[in-house]
Amino acid sequence: MAANIFILNPAAGHGRAGRVWDSLKDAALRLLPASACLVTERPGHASELAREAVLAGATRLIAVGGDGTFSETLEGLMAAPGYLRRNVALGAVPAGSGCDLARHLGYPGDRDGLIDLLARGTARPMDVGRIDYTGPGGVPRRRHFMNIAAFGLAGDVAHSIKASGKPLGGTLSYFFVSLRALLTAKAKEIRLRADGRDMPGRYHLGVLANTTSMGGGMLIAPGAKDDDGLLDLVLVGDMSRLSLLRSFPALYKGKHLNSPGVTLTAVRRLEADSDEAVYLNIDGEADGMLPAVFETLPLAVNVLAPAKKNA
Repeated sequence: MAANIFILNPAAGHGRAGRVWDSLKDAALRLLPASACLVTERPGHASELAREAVLAGATRLIAVGGDGTFSETLEGLMAAPGYLRRNVALGAVPAGSGCDLARHLGYPGDRDGLIDLLARGTARPMDVGRIDYTGPGGVPRRRHFMNIAAFGLAGDVAHSIKASGKPLGGTLSYFFVSLRALLTAKAKEIRLRADGRDMPGRYHLGVLANTTSMGGGMLIAPGAKDDDGLLDLVLVGDMSRLSLLRSFPALYKGKHLNSPGVTLTAVRRLEADSDEAVYLNIDGEADGMLPAVFETLPLAVNVLAPAKKNA
């Protein structure tokens, strides 16, 4: 097995991932000679490929696609033994419809800059979120996330996106679906317990953020740090639909935290439950519902990041 493994999801971004890979594969494989590209064939396949690659000795996994492809690659890495996981760096060739992780990490948007990052980027440790939640049919499930896990409106939006796709691309599709969700929003009674402190109430939205953005550029937690052992819990309480709509544009500039009814709390563990159906959004994907337990795994993986410039 090659040391550097690219995991390509050719369907990501309506086929954009395949085109992006074609444009840079020769240069990437030349600069990283001990490399190979594995192509996914079905949902969940990236996880299988990633785990097999780590078990075979790979030390770098590069997801070629969007946040969904990266999320699957992460899941495969987390399924490998810890002593092997510590020797692996995760990276991405952002070519999907969201790419919030690449945005957070400061990945360059141009081809040459991205190739340089793949060749000369440095590995640094990063926290990972873990969620134990309720899957289809009430079956307990577990997943990990690098960006966000959310419930309420974000879960409703993810389920709508799953049904309709992203015909306008990630940012615009999320914008219009989110806008539609706000027009019909109804807060739900949710029982929350954050690090042992009860926080029950009626909420439209709850987001556990490990990084700064979601939904193709919504700055949900602009001050989030991915290596502090904490998740930024952003809660949107019960408010009118008009108030929600007024606050929505501020989300793209990270100014929503100044709005009445919006709170930010740093947590290590959150338990969430409700007597109503409350859906989840895990790194942009519709998956399951409450009850769920969210927690952070400090510095659980290494990520490939731009090299720090000398002062």
